[in-house]
Order: sequence, then structure tokens, then C-alpha cells
Amino acid sequence: MKFTAKRELVERIEREHAAFVELLATIPARRRRVSGVWGDGWTVADLLAHLAEWHRMLLRWIEDGRAGRTPQLPAPGFTWRETPALNREIQRRFARRSTALLEVEFEETYAQVLELVRGLRENELLEPGHFAWTRKLPLSSFIAPNTCSHYAVARKILKRWRRSTTTPKRASVRRTRPT
Repeated sequence: MKFTAKRELVERIEREHAAFVELLATIPARRRRVSGVWGDGWTVADLLAHLAEWHRMLLRWIEDGRAGRTPQLPAPGFTWRETPALNREIQRRFARRSTALLEVEFEETYAQVLELVRGLRENELLEPGHFAWTRKLPLSSFIAPNTCSHYAVARKILKRWRRSTTTPKRASVRRTRPT
């Protein structure tokens, strides 16, 4: 996903976040720990933990890069090819955390990322290689997959899960007596 203006990136992040949160609000609390949402028995709570942790990783990457350090991508001990294992580790690490707390952490980390993005200059976001650690890519190429694109995918996952778990209502059959 290529952006040509900071405003465009910020608006997309906000729009996709709002759409995800709107859908999330329609899922009752009692269903947020039901497995089967995605992957290896994920729940809605697992999905929230996943999104919040990828926010945290993104924040660390940018913090490290601004401090002149090379971030460990995607996380210490993991390569990009090991992303599925990293995602399982995130699921395991946050499995006992309450759904309410995970929701708060998702919103807090979202706010931190959005504040950071708003505070960056347009050239910092859009200029390929502006930060040495991004190599030939613009910083937005790391931000979008961990924000707006991630929320859009999460929304599709939740919609698919809801469709698969919603049983169609039976048509009422009117019974009449034979005359």
C-alpha cells in the first residue's frame, strides 16, 4: 500500500480502526473467548492481543531506529519467515489476560501509534530509506501493515467467523388443521 501524503495515511488508519472497533462492539463479551475465530483456535481476545502486540513492536522499531539502533525485525529471536511462530507466541503469552484489559491495551497502543504517526514529518513517513533500518522502503511501509491493513484483515476475519457461527433462523411454518 503506497501513500502519497501523511494525511492520507492518518485518515486510512483512523477509518480502518473505526470500522474494526464498530464491528468489535457488536460481538458480545461472552463470545470474545470462543475459539475458532482464526488460526489455531484463536479467540476475539487473541486477535486483540495480536493487534496490540504488533503495535508495540512497531513502536519499538521506530524508537530503536530514531535512536540510531537497528531494530530486531520482526521481534527478538524471530525472522520474518518465522512470523507464524511469533504470532503463536503472542497468543500464548497473552492467553490469560482478561478480554477487557486486552481491549484497553489495543486502544492504548493504537493511540500511541497514531500520536507517533501524527508527530512525524511527511518526508520521514514517505521518503524511501529515510531511516537506515527501513532500507529502500518508506516508514509508511512498516506502519500501514501494522495499523490500517491489519485492522482491515482483522475485520474480515471477524466477519467470516460471525457468518460461520451464526445459524440461520428457521422460517416459521404455519400449521393448519385439515378441514
